[in-house]
Amino acid sequence: MKKITLILFTSFVIGGLGSAIAQTFTLSNVTPTIVASDVWGSYDSHVSISNTSSSLKRVRIERIINYIAPGQFEYFCFGTTSGLCYPPGTQLSNGQDTIWGNSTDNSLKATLNPTGVFGAASIHFRIFDTDNPADSVGVDLAWDITTSIGENDQAYGISKPVHNPADAFTIYNYNLKSTDNSDRLVVFNMLGTKMKAMDIPGKSGALILTTSDLKPGMYLVSYISNGKVKDTTRLVVNHR
Repeated sequence: MKKITLILFTSFVIGGLGSAIAQTFTLSNVTPTIVASDVWGSYDSHVSISNTSSSLKRVRIERIINYIAPGQFEYFCFGTTSGLCYPPGTQLSNGQDTIWGNSTDNSLKATLNPTGVFGAASIHFRIFDTDNPADSVGVDLAWDITTSIGENDQAYGISKPVHNPADAFTIYNYNLKSTDNSDRLVVFNMLGTKMKAMDIPGKSGALILTTSDLKPGMYLVSYISNGKVKDTTRLVVNHR
């Protein structure tokens, strides 16, 4: 009798442990790596989280940076109801967001802003039950901000104007794959008339474009290399 009781008790414990370590969450719609060439863009990576249990779960997100290029910054957002976005450097969400049983939440979004810096970034996100941290699942999201994509041989990086509208001046940051003595930043009015130009020295740096001598209005600012327009941005001049 004691032997039978021991066997039943052991089976109950093993079964209970199996239930305790069962994973509630599954992930889908994951893009493991985003590849881009615009160092002044903003790149979102989304993850869908499914609660496979029949009960409501409070969910917390832990953010762990594997690596990130110096100068780039990241943040993440989560919560169908709260829609909270957490600033760079945040390790944990508040843990109060919920996912109903047998349902999927599509609100987890991780964003990388290269801010003019080429390079790769990788961030690990652990999704877990706020009330049972051992019940978790993880995913690595990566970004590769490169100077070219596939057959794109027009690899360059010129920022949008830092001050736009501009009063007395604005700034353009640049980080180029290669340089040419003819590299210039040229300002045109909306009729296509060239108003002014600046040489671009070296592969990277910042250009201060004086706008105090331009009349208020809209302008087109083009990055021209070897006689070809590689990029064009709009600039508004508005004197105070």
